Amino acid sequence: MMKVHTDEPLTDGTRARWRKEPMARRGLLSRKGMRRCGIGAAVLSVAALLLSSCEAYVAPTSTPVDKLSTGDAVMAVWMREGRSVSGLGKPTYDSGIGLLDEEGNVDLSFIDERTVGDLAWTQRGLSYSEENNEFLTTASGTQRIPHPADRSLEYKRYELPDGRIAVLSASRHWGYRVDTIELNGTITSAETRDTKGDVGLCGARVLAITDTEESESIESSAHEAYTPQSGDPVNPEKLAAVVQLDDPVGDAPRVLATAPMIEGLKSGQFMFACEGDVITLPSMLQDDPAAARDFGMTATTGLMVLQRWDLSTGQRTVIPVLDENGDEITLSKDLTIFGYQAIQVGDEYRFISSRGHAFTVNLRSGQARHLFTIPAETVSHPTLFQVTETGVYALEDRYREHVVTLSYQPWDGGELREVFTTNKLEKYLRTSGGFLSSGHEREIESFALRPGWDGGAQ
Repeated sequence: MMKVHTDEPLTDGTRARWRKEPMARRGLLSRKGMRRCGIGAAVLSVAALLLSSCEAYVAPTSTPVDKLSTGDAVMAVWMREGRSVSGLGKPTYDSGIGLLDEEGNVDLSFIDERTVGDLAWTQRGLSYSEENNEFLTTASGTQRIPHPADRSLEYKRYELPDGRIAVLSASRHWGYRVDTIELNGTITSAETRDTKGDVGLCGARVLAITDTEESESIESSAHEAYTPQSGDPVNPEKLAAVVQLDDPVGDAPRVLATAPMIEGLKSGQFMFACEGDVITLPSMLQDDPAAARDFGMTATTGLMVLQRWDLSTGQRTVIPVLDENGDEITLSKDLTIFGYQAIQVGDEYRFISSRGHAFTVNLRSGQARHLFTIPAETVSHPTLFQVTETGVYALEDRYREHVVTLSYQPWDGGELREVFTTNKLEKYLRTSGGFLSSGHEREIESFALRPGWDGGAQ
């Protein structure tokens, strides 16, 4: 049986990618493209294919984004740029923001292309972005806020306690960037270099759990902080640390707590539980730490644990997670916690992984249950998840049926049931183009629920 690991001193003094494609001018053929189409006309079948690839994309009818409002919508979806079905044509160079009511009716706006993006439906409104602008959609319309730098890879949006919104993205220097949308509509930015790790929000702070091996920028400051914080005169070669991303020191994140690095202790999240100065993160203690470094979470197996950091003392504790029979829970690619959506309800942390495995775990005792599994992938598109206190919402694009379905499953083990099914997104997800065009296909990359709406539980 695995024992609780703590970094408190013992009596003997020892211690236990992405590149974005350039924006293209829409609706116009380059001279090069026209020459290509003209040469292909010698053979009819080839000509048809080439003309298909050269034909201008025409977006379906939509609402201008500045006139988009939340209205009676209960859910928002973000759709990435359309990709050519044939593979010969250019992408659409736009993305879509759709608002759906409880009947599945859709109001949608097109904005500039985003390779990866996120939605956050906050108390202020629906927050999202395009290449050079932030948007906030409310009942009265949409506010456009220019942002200062390209964010080609956006990870997560967080609602801060005072209503501000923090946007986490990749920095230009292999680190993180945090853009904070202030209440007055301005944006403040903080950027770090050579920083990786699990990220989450605790209070108003955007924090990362990392180590000196994967985040070179913290190496000197982590070692400087270790002995004064721990009282241990022996400074380990490798250190784990909690750092603050939105308040860096120069171009390095601010180190808040340090502890000896535990090989193979990994999670892969963008959220964790927070109570005051204590953060808790369901994690995996990898059986093969080397494989974890080389191939990532899904290539290995290991025990589920809780990683807990007390930022007021700097103490880290690793708690084994046990099921109702007192047995350790072994994770693998067939039972994962990676990329979860989670919510804290009292002492319980309820979450579902990106692969559809749902758990509840007591943050203090470590006792947990695997609640259920929702199939996380259809024939062609992954299932997306959001959570509330009562249960899990699953959004599925049933490609062959040409419908999008929102389903709900309560945490207490009730049956998975449909909330609504709609075919009204089809014309946006799959466009036929013109006479010779093979059309384009989009995927729903993320969705968000209106705050306070829990229609599936009714």
